[in-house]
This record gives sequence, C-alpha cells and structure tokens, in this order.
Amino acid sequence: MVYKGPSKGCEACRHRRVKCDETRPQCGNCTKRNRDCPGYRNLFDAVHKHDNPVSVKRNLDLCGSSSESESPSSKYINDLYPRLLTRSSSSDESPEPDVELLKEADLTLVIPPSRNTEVESIYWFFQNYVTVPRDPSTNIFIEHILPLYVKAPVESPLSLAINAVALEIMQMWFLRTTGSHQARAYYGKAMTQLTAALQDSVESKSDQTLATVFMFDFYESLRKRFAGFVDSGAHQQGAIALVRHRGKKNFESATSRRLFQAARSRHISYSLQHCRKIMLDPAMRDEETESQPSAQLDLLNAELAGIYVLAEAGPKAGMDATEFYQVVVAKALLLDKHLQAWRESLPPSWQPAVVAPSKIHPSIKAAGLYEGMCEVYSSLEVSHIHNAARSSHFGVLRLISLCQRQLEAQGHAVLDATLQSYLDRQIQTIIDGFCASIPYHLGNRTTVSLPHEHSEYPPVPDELRRLTNYVDAMGNPAEMTMNDHSRAAAAIGGWFLMTPLLGFLRMQMLDTQRPRPGPFMSKLRPGQLPWIQQQLRRIQRIYLLPYESSEPHSDQGYSIPPLQGSETGMAWHKLLWSL
Repeated sequence: MVYKGPSKGCEACRHRRVKCDETRPQCGNCTKRNRDCPGYRNLFDAVHKHDNPVSVKRNLDLCGSSSESESPSSKYINDLYPRLLTRSSSSDESPEPDVELLKEADLTLVIPPSRNTEVESIYWFFQNYVTVPRDPSTNIFIEHILPLYVKAPVESPLSLAINAVALEIMQMWFLRTTGSHQARAYYGKAMTQLTAALQDSVESKSDQTLATVFMFDFYESLRKRFAGFVDSGAHQQGAIALVRHRGKKNFESATSRRLFQAARSRHISYSLQHCRKIMLDPAMRDEETESQPSAQLDLLNAELAGIYVLAEAGPKAGMDATEFYQVVVAKALLLDKHLQAWRESLPPSWQPAVVAPSKIHPSIKAAGLYEGMCEVYSSLEVSHIHNAARSSHFGVLRLISLCQRQLEAQGHAVLDATLQSYLDRQIQTIIDGFCASIPYHLGNRTTVSLPHEHSEYPPVPDELRRLTNYVDAMGNPAEMTMNDHSRAAAAIGGWFLMTPLLGFLRMQMLDTQRPRPGPFMSKLRPGQLPWIQQQLRRIQRIYLLPYESSEPHSDQGYSIPPLQGSETGMAWHKLLWSL
C-alpha cells in the first residue's frame, strides 16, 4: 500500500480507523451517529510528529547542505537560526538585531527542541529561496529581502508578511496545498501594520514598506499557481504608487535603487501579460540601472506591451484594416531587431554554455533532453531572464505572423520569401533555446523531490563560474556550487519555466481566441510540440499542480474563509492611491 501522508480525518474517525469524508465543521460520520465531531488536528504538526532535537537538526542540516563544505550563503541562515528563535519568543519587545551576528563565519547551528512552525518555515524559506549566490546584475526582488528582514522589528509589516509567505511555502512543500490558516493570520496582521505605516510620512517611504508590498504580491502569486487565483494586480499597482510617492528615496542607497528596479520590472511584466499600456515617465526611469541587461529587457518589454495594446485596440478612425496591420508589422519587425541586438550585447557571464550529450548524466537524458540539446547558465535567474526574452521575442514573431495572415486574407502580401524564411528560423531558434534550458532547471527530476534530496543536473563549466562575480544574500562576494544550484532548482527551477512555457502554448493576440496551440506552432520540427507539452506535464507532476485547470475565478469565489484584516487590506490600497 502506498503511504499518502498523515490522515486528514477528524479525531473520532482516526480513533475508529474509518474513512472520514473530512466535511467541515462536522464530518459526515459523526453527523450520522448523532455525535459532536471533535474536529481536526493540525496537519503541519502531523507531518512533523516524530521530530525531536536530533531529527530536526538532521533534517535542517540536509536542507542546508548535501556537500562536504557549507557555502557562505548557508552560513548566514545557520547563524540566523538562533536569532529567529529569539524573534519568535518575543512578541512584545523588538530588540535591535545584531547584524554582525550574520557576518561571523565560525558560529554553528544549534537547534534546541522546538515545534515552532514559524521558525522552521522561515528557515526553510530563506535557506532555499533567498540565500543562493546570485549574479549582482540580475534583479529579482526576493534577492534583497534578507538585509531588510534582519533589521526589521518583530511586529513590523515586513516581518509579518515574510512569516505569511514562509508558512504558505512550507505548507505547499509538505502538505501540497495552499490556504494555511496560520499564514493567512500573519497576512492579515501585516495588512493592518502596513495600513498604519502608510499613514506615517517616514514609514510610507521606507524600503521595508515597499518590500512588504513585494511580499504580499509573492504571497498572492503562490495562491494563484495552486488555486487558479485571478491576479488582480492590486499589489504591483500599489508598489508603483509607492515608488512614485517615494520620489528621490528610490535612489538613496543601492538597496533602494534595486527595489525601484524590481518594482518597475514587475509592473512591466504584469502589464505585458495583461495587455496594458505602460507609462514610463521620468519617475519610472533611472539611467544608472538601465545599463543592466535585465533593465534593458524591461524597456523592450514595455515597447512590446505598447504594440499589444495597439493591436488589441484595432484601427483608429480614418485608418483602414490594411494600413493598421502594416503599422503593427513595422513596429514588431523593429522590436525584433532590438531583441536580437539585446541578446548579442549580453556580457560573457550571461551567455549560455553548451553541454555535450556525453557529459550529461543518463538519468537526465531519460527525464527530458530534446535532440541532445542542453545549455547551462551562470544562475537560474540568468536563465529565467533569457527565457523571458525568448517568450517576448516569440510574441513579437507570432504577432507578425497573425498580421500577415490577416493581410493575405485581404489579398495583400506583406513579407517577401527571404523575410518569411528568417522569421521561421527565428521561431525555431527561440524554441530550441527554451528546450535546451529545461535540463538546467529540472535535472533528472520527474516526481516530487525536496531541495535537500540529491538530484542530477548538467555540469556548469568552471570558466562560466569564474566569469560571474557572485554575491550572497547580504551582497558580499560568494562562490556558487552545484549544491547551491540543486537546492535552488528544486525550489524554483520549474516555476521559472512555467510562464514562458504557457506563453508558447497559449499566447493570444489580436482577435485570435484559440486556447490551444494554433498553426504558428506547427512551424516547429516534427515532435517538438508534443515534447514541450510533456515537459509541462512533468512540471505539474514535480510540483503536484493540477493537470486541467478550470476557468480562473475571482478572489470572491475562492472557497476559504475571508482573510483576517481584509477590510484593512482594502484600506491600504486606497491609501496607496492617495499618496
């Protein structure tokens, strides 16, 4: 018999060893027997029911390292653990954290007997999502959280929001579901505290306040992935309102500047996905950061969003359909050149390295290797940005193709044979590059596996590592190891693939409403589209995502109790827009 985890039944059904229908608040069996249902146990405690000081130490050590040496980034979290215990045991006092504690290299991780799920969750979150060494030229907001967190008071909005995210992630990993009531309680408290912070002239402009909004956005994205949640964009819009409110505060420090760039990047990404016009006024520009590859791609995506808005709006008054499609094609062809130039201008540390099939572990080949193609990168974030660029470029080419079909239907020719051949090659090159990145993200994984469990991944050349000036979560020089990559890939590698993958399979433009791949994907070589679809199912198996999702429903339709502090949540959104 396959063990499917601890029983979720009520206390009475578990005692009687009968199947419980898990109806809440009274299960069906208890109702039929005219007895009061004793209720349900805490499933997080059930998962950890055999934890003792030895097993907790062993499990957290496994999470931290499976190699003979510990990475510098791991030491920060190991040294942070005693601090977490202090934070969690003091709710009334908020002592200033000793930042120097995080810089000591010789401290050891001592874990006393503890069943504090908050502490365990925060440790898990930082260890697997935050402390992996990174390229300083990438800019994903989660990279900047640790320095802000260690300086934040216990009851600050940022600390509470991070607690909510950490608890939600822990439940995703161990219970394979979302909707942690403990996480929702922290989320509600964070909303209340944020509302108060927004009414303060100083706190409303602080880095911690802006980072809190990022964490809210992250929290909602977790629910979106597992529950078909509709992303209303409220948090990213709130972040942009804060950015405008902060003014010069956005550029006072390196952290402030990176938070600004991350907020703008998220805003552009959301607007691109939802076909919304992006206004990059002077308040949203910063010459110092716009020289970085990720920022340059953001600006190109802003152009693409503008073309999408133009295409969706249709011809303006006085413009016939033929002229309209020709204008869209001209703009798209220009952006195609800009995206190609962006790729060619990337520094050596951002370039992919080809791995020969002979150097790839057989289990990786068996799990998913397309036509022997495999490319690795200096970090998952760099690979993620490459795939985001591929997704945008694919959207440009698809838009050109759709316009061409419309023009041909009207008896017009828009592309000569040479240009059509170029577009076909570009499409194939883009999809091949995406397929070649999948082994780097997924390795040999085909089913659920935890970050500390051993998995095989394609080797990253030492030369590529040397070209990259890695930093840790505190911004100090660091080294990247395969263990670091394995840990991060298990945590987020598949998630990074989902958005571009779904974009390739379901992208919609103009008046095209096809939910499945149309003739455009038929330009690929035979067998490639089914292989891509297999990789989507593989990711769904690894992360236990639903195979067939129903139509997304609104927040109001989500069948869980209202968020604690939901009224204050509405209040803070109003405050943001009044700043």
